[in-house]
Amino acid sequence: MEIGYEVILSFILIGYIATIGTIYFLSPTEKWDKFPEKCTVKTKCTRVADYNCRGYELKPIEIENSVKNVQSKILEILNSKPRMKIINEDLGFIHATDVTPFLRFYDDIAIKLFEENGKTIVWMQSQSRLGYYDFQVNEKRIQELHKVFSLI
Repeated sequence: MEIGYEVILSFILIGYIATIGTIYFLSPTEKWDKFPEKCTVKTKCTRVADYNCRGYELKPIEIENSVKNVQSKILEILNSKPRMKIINEDLGFIHATDVTPFLRFYDDIAIKLFEENGKTIVWMQSQSRLGYYDFQVNEKRIQELHKVFSLI
């Protein structure tokens, strides 16, 4: 008995949809109200803040503008990203999610903004919800966001 490619493709598609559904079910979105105190699992989290977890050679961003204006510009940038969604926002804090393209893993991004010495300081953290290793996805995301936010 020969199995046609249509049947094989159907099984692959069903398996893919089941995988996506499982990932979605295992990683529900919970609203964050404040910036995390630390990275809980260092191999799936990148942080540039009071201390760094990965975030190689990056420092918190300092911008000569008000927290309100900087936050407004950061929200514009985040909203322009195709798979990124703002979950919670308050003056000085943003919680967003980003979804990886193929397997649709959910990652949380937290941004804290505060004023110090007349400048707005920007802290960032990106972490995966599932697993123990992120294949540097969060590191790349923070590197990219840091580069873009530094131009504000």
